[in-house]
Order: sequence, then structure tokens, then C-alpha cells
Amino acid sequence: MATQQEREAFLRGWRAAMEEVLAVLGVEAREWAEEEAEAAQSGQYKLPGSFALEEVRGSFKGRHELLAWITQTGPAATRANDPALKTALDALIEDRATDEDRAVLGLAHLGRGGGGGQDGEEG
Repeated sequence: MATQQEREAFLRGWRAAMEEVLAVLGVEAREWAEEEAEAAQSGQYKLPGSFALEEVRGSFKGRHELLAWITQTGPAATRANDPALKTALDALIEDRATDEDRAVLGLAHLGRGGGGGQDGEEG
């Protein structure tokens, strides 16, 4: 099990990484939208890349919001000192969360005993 300092460092890193990814994707989405608008005005055909970009941005935003929900606003946030919560969060971080771990975190069950799935896609 990770120490409290390791867990906090991981969560800070996760937040920082997600914020950076979302910022970059936001810039790219604006650039795509501008290019598509210019192509539409000039009558040129341009592949609509913003749809795929929005899908990627949505996935990262969902993971960012999931972390905030688990650690700050969800039902598990008020039990920060609960050892079961720490164990379940470690399992989620390591992509081995069981349905029991997910329940402790306030997440929906995936209907399987072991991890290995893509946690964080409820949002």
C-alpha cells in the first residue's frame, strides 16, 4: 500500500497532468474550429477533426472530474482517514479495483471481481 505522502503526490501529479492535457486540447480544439470555419467560408473541404478532438478532451475531462469527485465531493471524500478508503484508492490508482473497492469510493460496480478495466468512465 502506498504511504499517505505517495498517494498525495500521485493525486497532485494526476491533477496537474489532467489540467495540462485539458489546456492543450482546448487550444487545439479552438485551432481546429478556426480552420474549419475558414474552410467552410472559402468553400474548401476539410475533414472535421474537432469531433475526434472533443471525444478525447471529454475522456480526459471525465477522468479529471472523477478524481475531484472521489477526493473532494463524493460520498468517500468525508472519510479521508478511513483505511478502507486508502486501500480502495490505491487499487483504483493501480487499475486493480474490485467492485468492493469501487463501492468504498462511491463508484458504480462493473460486475466483475478483479480490476484491469478502465476505471473512471462513469462520468
